[in-house]
Amino acid sequence: MNHDDFEERLRATLVAHAARAPESPRVERRVLDDVLIDRTPRTSRWRTWGVPLAAAVAVATVAATVVGVQHYHPSASRHVTPPAGSVTAAPSLTPSVSNPATQPASTASVASLLPRAVGINQFTVDDMTWVGSQGWAWGSAKCLEPTLGQGGLCPAMVHTSDDGANWTSMAGPPANVSLLTCDDPCVQSIRFATDRIGYAFSSTALFMTRDGGATWQRLPGGAVALETLDNNVIRVNTPCFPGCPLTVQTAQLGSTTWTTRTLPGSIPGMDSGVSLVRVSGAAYLAVYGHPAGGAGSATSALFISTDDGMSWTNHGEPCPQTGGGAAGNEVDTTAIAAGGGWLVAVCTPRGGANSFVISSGNGGADWHTGTNTLTGAGNLPIAVAPHAVLVVTTDGLYRSTDVGDTWQKVDVPRLGSARWLGFESLTDGRVVNDLGDTIWTTRDAGATWKAFTFPS
Repeated sequence: MNHDDFEERLRATLVAHAARAPESPRVERRVLDDVLIDRTPRTSRWRTWGVPLAAAVAVATVAATVVGVQHYHPSASRHVTPPAGSVTAAPSLTPSVSNPATQPASTASVASLLPRAVGINQFTVDDMTWVGSQGWAWGSAKCLEPTLGQGGLCPAMVHTSDDGANWTSMAGPPANVSLLTCDDPCVQSIRFATDRIGYAFSSTALFMTRDGGATWQRLPGGAVALETLDNNVIRVNTPCFPGCPLTVQTAQLGSTTWTTRTLPGSIPGMDSGVSLVRVSGAAYLAVYGHPAGGAGSATSALFISTDDGMSWTNHGEPCPQTGGGAAGNEVDTTAIAAGGGWLVAVCTPRGGANSFVISSGNGGADWHTGTNTLTGAGNLPIAVAPHAVLVVTTDGLYRSTDVGDTWQKVDVPRLGSARWLGFESLTDGRVVNDLGDTIWTTRDAGATWKAFTFPS
């Protein structure tokens, strides 16, 4: 079949399917059936679609015309710990990376099909990001075509433009999502800096969009943590986990050129993950040691930048070594958060169950130690606003209005050990339950909460 014959056949197929569109919600699937010669699925954790560019563009055109995206109308602290074994053989980061090659057309075109293959039913949040009233969440959802995905679930991305009142499916990066494993390319986290520029990443992959998620470009390397602010982006990565050294890089927002920055002094081997938070020109990077056991010191380290990640100072372990754990006097930082003029950290005695919070009102120069403890707060999310600190424990969500001296349990049913917690403003915040199917929103700095649950 020559090019003209193929084009004529394709046009005829599209016309025929458009005429029958109201009778079937899956026009794009039938078009693929007609024009693809070989569509044998890959035997990966998630099916990756590879289609000819002409067919993919045609499908996207027809779907945009006759298939509606599902709507549902109901009434950012994250401790990053890469899964063991998933970071090996990650691409190394060089001092600067310019003009990286984009993904092949057949791979990039997957993004145009995802909204039609996945809706918002049974959506489960893996990670979330907010810019004003707009929010984006990455995770998995029920496939509209039962033969796709694994167990009927597909990678999915959803978006809200009205502060979480309504969510719709949207094009996500052409990547896999975590359930039991996350085959390459794997995406575990997302961050949007504006309504146009966003990043999706894991330790082995990094995608960027400049058009609000309509298309995604894969960049070299990956990120175990990435945050945007002040028109630039900071990413942190490591070639393996646990125990390998960290690389910190910065770039202008939306740029493909990265510059490697130096972390001074002794750097822990990131045995238990990292946290990166940014606020008002400052960046705080906590590198967690290995507090679970073993001999010798394995404390964490806190690195602070006041120039958007270009230079850093090493503040070592900020938690006071007051003892109380099963391994002598060692106390480790297990979570950090910043906001509202405060920097806070959760301190957990090594081998102990009772954690406490320390807080600084001057960027880590001086610290106040909270007088009351929390059980089971280590390695779980924490968030801070001007007049409230929120900490997730194995017993639920706790709130303090005196930076950790006293704590009150907050009524958030079905929360469990939450997946995500963060403030977007001085009063507005979100928390995602451990099942990932419910987003709770507060408008009063965590005193009261309202739930949104994705449809089943």
